[in-house]
Amino acid sequence: MILARIKEVIKNLSFSRKAFTKQGFRHVNNYVSGLIALSKKTAKKITEACPDEKHSSALSRILTEAKFEKESFEKRYLKKIRFLFGNFAIYLLFDDTIVERNGKFVEETQKHFDHSTNEYVQGHQFFTAILYTPFLQLPLFPELYSKNTDSKIEMAKKLISKLIHAKIQIHTVLFDSWYSDKNLIKTCLKASIRVICAIKTNRKVRFFKARNYKPLSLISQQTRVQKLHEYKVGDKIYDIWSKEVYLNKLPLMRLVISHERIDGKLSDNVIHLISTDIKNRDGEILQAYKIRWRIETYHRDIKQNLGFAKVFFRKKEGIVRHAIFVAIAYAVLSLFMYAKGMVMTIGTCCEYLRDKADIDLITEIIEIEEKAARQKRFEEVFIS
Repeated sequence: MILARIKEVIKNLSFSRKAFTKQGFRHVNNYVSGLIALSKKTAKKITEACPDEKHSSALSRILTEAKFEKESFEKRYLKKIRFLFGNFAIYLLFDDTIVERNGKFVEETQKHFDHSTNEYVQGHQFFTAILYTPFLQLPLFPELYSKNTDSKIEMAKKLISKLIHAKIQIHTVLFDSWYSDKNLIKTCLKASIRVICAIKTNRKVRFFKARNYKPLSLISQQTRVQKLHEYKVGDKIYDIWSKEVYLNKLPLMRLVISHERIDGKLSDNVIHLISTDIKNRDGEILQAYKIRWRIETYHRDIKQNLGFAKVFFRKKEGIVRHAIFVAIAYAVLSLFMYAKGMVMTIGTCCEYLRDKADIDLITEIIEIEEKAARQKRFEEVFIS
């Protein structure tokens, strides 16, 4: 398969040109284009598909050995995000995802607990994040987590500090119960950022003006027999109970316990949410937390369509850079759809850009007037 030049990749990556050498920038464009357009997303296959790539080692080098100004690249990316999002209320969503990978020579692999399967998986775990607005969602650079790195809580705290330093105004941070650490919440509060997150039932809470803490599990059971008020999100109905509470060593918050109603009855699907803004209405908290699901769909999209789970590198540098370029490929697709006012899935957008690039390449060759030049270009692209 011939990988035609995807002009939208070059256009949306122009902000990062100075973070690479001239050849390095070409390699990055080819690699990102390959992640978008090819079915087999390896350095070797991308090299074979690119007319201007001579050997796979050159493309592999940008991912494993070549000078890579990650800090400069990220700084320029955050600057672009700040320009695009302007003064809109920005939601920061973060989570983690696992890529299964076996092989004793692959660096940084270890056993990770997969909550979706309740089993331990050998491979890599990445701390991931996206910035959300109603009109555009852009991922941030993934961080590889292992026993040799910072904890995921520390990664989250450092990410918030990095965004503050980049002058990106975060309105709300959303995360699941695993990240509901008091120090992380305090970091957000110090920066005047609202937190809406889930908490586990093994936590203890104290009602406003009450003296003693009570197990959240007990309170959750009691709400099933109390009068709740109904709230609808999309096609789902929830019965909601709320109260102002304290968590240990944290200021007053609003606790929302939400029971999903199925066929007119309370189901076992219960979620426990807190908001650091006690003025928030119950429905507003529930509606905001639903946005967190976007990072789950982001994980699905990059694994199914952009080769995130297809890591073919042994060294940590290649593994991390591959993850970063997958995130950038997702950003390129999102920016393209945003600029064109188009709404489609990531998979469909990949197909659209691939087909468009193929048509542009054929048109370019056909429109060359001189026969010898036209034949030379044809041979460069298809025969070599």
